[in-house]
Amino acid sequence: MTRHIFFIIIFLFATLLAKTQETNIDSLKNELATSTSDTINLILAGKLADAYAEIYPDSAQHYGDIMLALSKKLEYKLEEVYALCEIGYAQLNMGNYPRSLQTLLSAIALAEDKSSEKNVLPPNYFANDEFINRNLTASQQRISRLSRALQYIGILYVNSGNYEKAKYFYYTSIPLAEETNNRFALSITYSTLGRTFLALKKPDSALICLRLAYDNAASVNYNRYIGSIFLNMGRVYVAKGITDSAKEYFKKGLAESVEHSYFRGVVASNLALADIYKQLGQPDSSLFYIQGGLPVAYFLNAPDLLQRSYRALADFYKIKGNSDSIAKYQSLIIKINDSLFNTKQVQQFQNIDFDAQQRQQQIEAAKADYQNKLRTYALLAGIGIVLLVAMILWRNNLNKQKAYALLIKQKHETDKQKAVAEQTLSELKSTQSQLIQSEKMASLGELTAGIAHEIENPLNFVNNFSEVNKELIDELQNELKAGSVENAVSISNDIKENEEKINHHGKRADSIVKNMLQHSRLSTGQKELTDINALADEYLRLAFHGLRAKDKSFDATMKTDFDKSIGNINIIPQDIGRVILNLITNAFYSVSEKNVSALRRAQTQPHLASTNSAGQKYEPTVSVSTKKIGDKVEIKVADNGNGIPQKVLDKIFQPFFTTKPTGQGTGLGLSLSYDIIKAHRGEIKTETKEGEGAEFIIQLPTTS
Repeated sequence: MTRHIFFIIIFLFATLLAKTQETNIDSLKNELATSTSDTINLILAGKLADAYAEIYPDSAQHYGDIMLALSKKLEYKLEEVYALCEIGYAQLNMGNYPRSLQTLLSAIALAEDKSSEKNVLPPNYFANDEFINRNLTASQQRISRLSRALQYIGILYVNSGNYEKAKYFYYTSIPLAEETNNRFALSITYSTLGRTFLALKKPDSALICLRLAYDNAASVNYNRYIGSIFLNMGRVYVAKGITDSAKEYFKKGLAESVEHSYFRGVVASNLALADIYKQLGQPDSSLFYIQGGLPVAYFLNAPDLLQRSYRALADFYKIKGNSDSIAKYQSLIIKINDSLFNTKQVQQFQNIDFDAQQRQQQIEAAKADYQNKLRTYALLAGIGIVLLVAMILWRNNLNKQKAYALLIKQKHETDKQKAVAEQTLSELKSTQSQLIQSEKMASLGELTAGIAHEIENPLNFVNNFSEVNKELIDELQNELKAGSVENAVSISNDIKENEEKINHHGKRADSIVKNMLQHSRLSTGQKELTDINALADEYLRLAFHGLRAKDKSFDATMKTDFDKSIGNINIIPQDIGRVILNLITNAFYSVSEKNVSALRRAQTQPHLASTNSAGQKYEPTVSVSTKKIGDKVEIKVADNGNGIPQKVLDKIFQPFFTTKPTGQGTGLGLSLSYDIIKAHRGEIKTETKEGEGAEFIIQLPTTS
């Protein structure tokens, strides 16, 4: 009595699952009934055929027929392939293998025809199922449909017991699915291929395929047939004799099949568990699972599943010794076998299969004949090419001696040109070295002039106070002789103060010499923590006094704005000093040139004087500033000179480029500066406005 109740509960559960799925199906039916668009109806019919595929194959065929008619009407060949696949799969599930084979062969033939790519649905139409991607090219969509049709026919051959032929179709399907990156198709094809290897008693190969099936399904979160993958993994472990693992996978397969409404998987998983318990000598548990799957098999009205269920029941009653029940279920098995594998059906299937093989052989023969013709034409073409090459070689041989003689002559000329080029290169390198040395000497000259001026002031103080002290000493001696002690003490105090001043200015001169020697000595290439503000200030003063030493009439206003928060930064001070000196010297040159031009204009056009557009008198000005910006230090050297013309702005950092008159510049200053800044992982750039001035901006990292 308990078993009958369980039987009814399972049947009701299967019905409930079907009703849940029917909700979605009813929605599609309502849309189909109200839609007036043939294209929309075509897609809806396809979705209904897919929805009914695993539960009501007769309904799946009905909607497949509707889709097929609309596809032909609208001339959508690839949709026709889909419809034929759905019809063929429905016929397979209803046990009509001959018609299924004929239908699926028609789908394959249509999908192999490239002309089916001419008219396809645009991407804005939704897909019939997860295997369709309308965003692919027409060619890729055709290949994807062909892959699916080949997988369907593989299932048919597995069900009919022809496993080698099933393998052939699966192996043909998989590369096509990979070509279009169809993970859904790869998942289901590897799963059914794994089932085929199981039938061929190759569990290791089956397990590899099933793992690939699972990986592909997981990669796109495709769970519709995941229960089937677990079911077949369980069968692999049965074949390997690992019963516990097999049971776990069968239970996973049952749970996943129930969750995702894969009813065939529900029946198959129950039967697999029943078989496990039969082998373990637990017939009652075996019957429990048989009866768990049987109502779903009845619900599906699937001949193959009913046949397997009846066979399991017959085995159970054989163990129990119940001859009446054995006879009953064996009779049902024979009846299904007669419907599935009666002589007429088998003959029809074999005839269709044979015709397909014949057509395939004819196609292969035609291909072979075509290949033979191609080889013949290629051979003739090859002979022609050989003759042509022979003639060309013969002709070339006649000119060989002339060409060789010409080559020897050209070689001699090339050798001469090479020698000249090497000599020129050597001279250029020598000239370049001289120019670089000249640039360094020019910088040294400016430094020397600046140092001389800086030292001159403290030396003048030393000399003046020495002369004063000499006179004071004479006075001191006279006062001492006269016995005037108070006056002598006063004079000695003056002498002492003068000595302190002499000492102060002497130390100042010594400091200037040491600092300049420090900054002008050859670079060691070692970075040192350096006060960039002090460095910039020193070179500003040195550059100014160096130019003043050359031209006493030169004068300019110097402005500084140093950020005291910068502190010391890690640089090679000699190199950065050379860059700053070069930029400041260029700035002084620019304002000097503009000032000279302004004075000349004032002489020739007195009414203009030396004023700017605003009527203000021109005042040569050079500004040097520093600023800390994040992890960088910015050094700016700006002038209000003539600026840099835009047409040469991109060339100013090129070696040997200069805007100065011939003999007044080597064109290496900015180039060397650019290299030094880059070596410090810094940046140097310029902003200029022609006629108004230029500003060079250096950015250096605060840390090495």
